[in-house]
Amino acid sequence: MIKKSVRDKLYARLDKLNKVELSNLLQYFDRERNLLDAIFNLLQESILLVDAKGRIEFFNKAASRLLNLPKDNKQFILWHWLPSLKNFFDPACGDLHPDVWAKEAELVYPEKKQVRLHIQLFPGHIQEQRFIVLLQDITQEIQEKEEQLVQERFDSIVQLASEVAHELGNPLNSMAIHLQLIQRALSKISVSEKVTHSLKICQDEIARLDEIIRHFLKAVQPKELTLKKEPIQPVIENVLSVLRPQLENLNITVKLNISNPLSPVFIDKARLHQAIFNVLKNCIEAIGTKGWIHISCLQDEQYLILAFADSGTGITGEQAASMLSSQNHTSKPDGHGIGMLIVRRVMREHNGFVEIESKKNMGSIIYLKFPLLTQSLKKLKCEQ
Repeated sequence: MIKKSVRDKLYARLDKLNKVELSNLLQYFDRERNLLDAIFNLLQESILLVDAKGRIEFFNKAASRLLNLPKDNKQFILWHWLPSLKNFFDPACGDLHPDVWAKEAELVYPEKKQVRLHIQLFPGHIQEQRFIVLLQDITQEIQEKEEQLVQERFDSIVQLASEVAHELGNPLNSMAIHLQLIQRALSKISVSEKVTHSLKICQDEIARLDEIIRHFLKAVQPKELTLKKEPIQPVIENVLSVLRPQLENLNITVKLNISNPLSPVFIDKARLHQAIFNVLKNCIEAIGTKGWIHISCLQDEQYLILAFADSGTGITGEQAASMLSSQNHTSKPDGHGIGMLIVRRVMREHNGFVEIESKKNMGSIIYLKFPLLTQSLKKLKCEQ
C-alpha cells in the first residue's frame, strides 16, 4: 500500500502527471481496492459502512449473508434489520452520536437472531459522519449458554428429587413393616370387616406411593439411549397400568385410539415410557378430578404422532411458550418444570419434537411427533 506521505505527494502532482503515469496510478489504486475488498470478504465478521442516517453504503459478503442484502447497493436503512438502532440514527435525536457504541441486539430479518453489535465513528476528518458497524451472530453462543443453564438446572433438580424420593422411601418402608405387624396381630383376634378393609387400603396406598417413587427415579435418572424398532402401543399401555390406580381414584377415564397399520419407528422403550408418563402426569394435574384423557396414535407422510388430549383447564399462550422454553419449563406457579423438560429431552433424543395446542377452560392437546423411517431414508438420499 502507498504510504501516506507518498500519497500526499502524488495528490500534489496530479495536475502534472501525463496520461501514462495517471493510468498506472489508477490501475494501482484499482489493485489496492480489489485487495481490500478480498480481505473484507474473507472476514467472517459482518462489516458495514453507514452514514449518519443509518443508510448502508458498503457491506462485505458476511454482512450480505447475515442480512440477506442484494448485491446491488441501494442504500438500505440498517435499523430496518435492527430496530433497536432506530433511535441512534433518528435525525430527531440530533447529530450528536457516541464515537463507540457496543451492545447485544435482536436481528429481525431475514430470521430472528441475536447479534453482538459494535459501532465506531469512521476515522478521518470528513464533512458527514460515517460509522463502521461490526455484527457478530451470537445466536448459537446464547443457545449453548441456555442449554448449559438448563443442564445445570436439570442436574440440580434431579439431585434434589433423588434425595427427596430416597428419604420418602425410608418412612414408607417403615410404615409397610408396621402395617404387616398390625395385620399379624389382628389375625389372632376377631376384628370387624371394616377395620380389615381400612388396613388393606393403607397397604395398597403405600404400595402405590412406592411404585410412583420408583418410576419417578427412573424418569429423572435415564440410562444410556438404546434405539430399537419397537411398537409404541405396549409402552403406552404399560404407563397406563402404572397410573391406573391414580386415574381411578381421581375419576379420570382414559380412551386409547390406535390407527392401524402404523409404520415402524426406532424408540427407546424406557425413555419413551418416561416421556409418556410425564405427559400423562401433566394431563392429570390439569384435570384435577373427574375428567377424561384421549390418547390417539396416528401418522402422516412424515411423522408418527402421539396425541394426548385432556379435559383440563387449558393453558394460555404464554404458558405454552414457557413449557417449550429453555428459561422456564413449567406452566404451574409452584411447579419445577421437570416434567416437560424430560419430555422435550426424550423427543430430541428421538429426533422428534413436542407441539402444544390449548384453549382456555376447554383443555389441551400435547403432540409427540416421531420422524418415520421412510422420511429419514429420503433425507439420507437427498444428502448423498
